[in-house]
Amino acid sequence: MLDLGCGPGHWTAYLHSLSADVTGVDVVPEFIAHARMAHPGPEFRLGSMTDVEVPEHSLAGILSWYSTIHLPPADLDRVLAEFRRLLAASGVIVTGFFDSDDDLAEFDHKVIAAYRWPVDVFAEQLVKAGFTEVQRLQQQFPDRPGRKYAAIAARAV
Repeated sequence: MLDLGCGPGHWTAYLHSLSADVTGVDVVPEFIAHARMAHPGPEFRLGSMTDVEVPEHSLAGILSWYSTIHLPPADLDRVLAEFRRLLAASGVIVTGFFDSDDDLAEFDHKVIAAYRWPVDVFAEQLVKAGFTEVQRLQQQFPDRPGRKYAAIAARAV
């Protein structure tokens, strides 16, 4: 299993604590350095979620928790196609992102611009890439009125 866009590694470490065979991958060297120091045990690799060096159809799962939020919308199809290439038949992706009631919307984020996706639009992108939605969650951030998030679990077909 890969945690693509693992950031500081807390989700990778959590999955590892549950005995998952998981590797965290992130493009930011400082995140990988921090993850290795803070979470001994799981493997962390410097790399891009758009060019993952593992054999085709070799993964049972991918966690993409807020790792696609900084992608320009035009790049999402390519990234989801890469995720599908990596997953074995019936492999599962779990992805989290900021939700929008309206259209796709860019907003200022701590580091660089990020995007809010209407959950139905994001789900359509997953279907187009070769996934079938299994479960969906939409919630409001309790401490941030007006900010919503969504998560979708989808199976590779």
